[in-house]
Amino acid sequence: MRNATFLRKMLWLLCLPLLFTACKDNMDEHYEVPDWVADNAWEVLSSSEHGNYSIFLQGVEIAGFKQMLEGKAILTIMAPDDSAFQSYLSEKGYATINDMPVDEVKKVIGYHVLYYSYNKEKLVNFRPTGNTETEEEQNVAAGLYYKHRTRSSDAPTIETTATGSSVMVYHLERYLPVFSYRYFQTKGIDAKSNYEAFYPNSTWTGENGFNVSNASVKEYGIIANNGYIHTVDRVIEPLETIYTELKKQDEYSIFFNLYDSFGEYIADNTLSDSYAAAYGVDTLYQYQHNSLPNIACEWPTSSYLNFTLLTATAYSIFAPSNTAINHFFDNFWKVGGYSSLGEVDPLALNYFLYQFIYGGSLVFPEEIGTGKLESLLGSPININPAMLNEKIMCVNGALYGMNEIQEPSAFASVVGPLFQYRDARSFLYALGGSSLISSYTSNLVKYIMLVPTADQFDASGIRTVYSTQGLEEMGDDGWSEISSSAKQNIMYLHSASIPSGQENELPENGTKVIPTQSSWNFWFVKDGEITCNAIFNQQLNPQFNGEVFFPFTKLKDGSNGSAYSFDCNQLFMAESGDLNYNLAICADRNYPYYCFTQLLRQTDIISNQVLMNIFLKGRFVAFIPTNEAIKQALLDNRIPGATNASFDANGELTGDFDKAKLANYLNSYFMTAKQNVIASYPYIGSDFKSGRYWSERTAETEGATVPQLIYTDNGTSLSIQLEGYKECHVIPDYNYFPFAYEEGCFHLIDDVF
Repeated sequence: MRNATFLRKMLWLLCLPLLFTACKDNMDEHYEVPDWVADNAWEVLSSSEHGNYSIFLQGVEIAGFKQMLEGKAILTIMAPDDSAFQSYLSEKGYATINDMPVDEVKKVIGYHVLYYSYNKEKLVNFRPTGNTETEEEQNVAAGLYYKHRTRSSDAPTIETTATGSSVMVYHLERYLPVFSYRYFQTKGIDAKSNYEAFYPNSTWTGENGFNVSNASVKEYGIIANNGYIHTVDRVIEPLETIYTELKKQDEYSIFFNLYDSFGEYIADNTLSDSYAAAYGVDTLYQYQHNSLPNIACEWPTSSYLNFTLLTATAYSIFAPSNTAINHFFDNFWKVGGYSSLGEVDPLALNYFLYQFIYGGSLVFPEEIGTGKLESLLGSPININPAMLNEKIMCVNGALYGMNEIQEPSAFASVVGPLFQYRDARSFLYALGGSSLISSYTSNLVKYIMLVPTADQFDASGIRTVYSTQGLEEMGDDGWSEISSSAKQNIMYLHSASIPSGQENELPENGTKVIPTQSSWNFWFVKDGEITCNAIFNQQLNPQFNGEVFFPFTKLKDGSNGSAYSFDCNQLFMAESGDLNYNLAICADRNYPYYCFTQLLRQTDIISNQVLMNIFLKGRFVAFIPTNEAIKQALLDNRIPGATNASFDANGELTGDFDKAKLANYLNSYFMTAKQNVIASYPYIGSDFKSGRYWSERTAETEGATVPQLIYTDNGTSLSIQLEGYKECHVIPDYNYFPFAYEEGCFHLIDDVF
């Protein structure tokens, strides 16, 4: 569930060819020719009834669109009159439209010729699914389907790939933004100030209708027998892609080059089948950006069928200036061990770029700085509105330029060191393959994160492949990439979610148990050092002589927690041992629970190397007397069912044993999930609270009351008592940390019941 939002956004927003070819919108009605008594669009504009449009019509002829206006197509025309067009020509340095290059005329005129017929009402609140919706349905996302396909496009271009090959890139037709009053109403922002922020030389006049990109409408809905005509007060400037506009801006060249480092040419089979032969090539290509929104594409998909996506989807890019990026490098990546921006890991750069991308719809100035904007990663977009110095409307979204980088939210979070430190790249690759980025950057949860290095991965049998951002382990067929679930588990074992109200830091003094995000795996902290339960449990083995605890160093106080390095020579791993089996088979007298196992062997509890008293009863907790405590209790005849029993010098147990009586007594030391709620394991401060619990002991005689176990956590120590018997204390030798396994745990206690 935590990953669902991120995956949905990526599927919706990234420009993946043919992703939506199966979608269907009801656009046929826009082709229908109503029973109008009117001339065609060419005749209406030629009549001078609504003004003089001779320059526009001359451009229509030059562009080859005359037959469309005469009735060969159903269309909508945005028509600038001669005065508006002459002003445009003068501004561009042309005396007449004949002086313009033909391709430029096609581009400009085509931007005024829309596919399909739209009256004023349909452009105010266009509905891609048709007009069969109820009034309530029409109010959903009213006005937000704001883009409409035009006849304006750039000619295919011959471009060179990274390998030196030449390919033909096909450019799709531009979409024209129509901003209606319903658009701004739905967004809940002021129309005039937000519109004019992008069009400072234009005036918002759409209070009861709409503006068409940079133009105001003079007259709505002039009827022709092949569509509608809306007259506008100026020539509509053809918009370019975000990519094209960004490329023009030298001040943002570093951001552009970083983004473009992910560029690649992708063969488009649909376009190739339709148009390649006409251009004398076998294949047409689209220029896209791998794993990033395809800001070089005019459309968010090459399929013309999905009108919902085509008419609503846009990207908003907040591009930092060269100065801002260089300053960020010095204060972030340089500190992390990188010597130049060119050395920074591509995955870190990818996440860096994502912090400046809002996907789904246009962002207007009033929406910036509200704390409501999230990047495609699901992390908040941290933008200071005062630092924005460029606002450019584009055919596929909006481009903002800014002189300052506020630390991106993902980089400010607890996983910030993964993006920052060169030595943390292996852990970054685990994060990237785990689909957990949105969880770890969210401010809804507080975390503590341990950040392992590549050396720690390598010591654990996982090698890092920097060229592919991969993590591999050796298997029967050689080295292969570890699974996404394995990457998730690495993340979970090195992170802990901290309940509200608790400190999200590792204590420098004293002891603390911290549950990790990997269920039933724990960190144990002791006086500025840390370990995990899997390593902690190794000290049960008499042959173990390694370090148990390891120093840690804080790397970052993040917006949602703290991150640390730790000096263990390997990754923290999950405990994979079988506690039931270990207790059942123990035959080495140097184990601290050896004597307890030997008592169990005198009963029928152990069968086929399994403790049958807890078998299939869920998770269990055991309180096991130490070897010394059991030996003394046998000498004192304090263990029911054991008479004249003792251990000899070789650890052999002898004596007289009542199997049933001894078994029932030993069952007193076990509690299972079958009879108790075991939400956590017992340790100081645990959710395993002080109170009464049922053991596996049964009534010795019919009708007798079974004594309960009384567990006490007094904040500094732990104790357990069988009701009516002596209270026993968990020994302090192990700092009251449990020996924790997936299926259960145990503590060692100082005496027998």
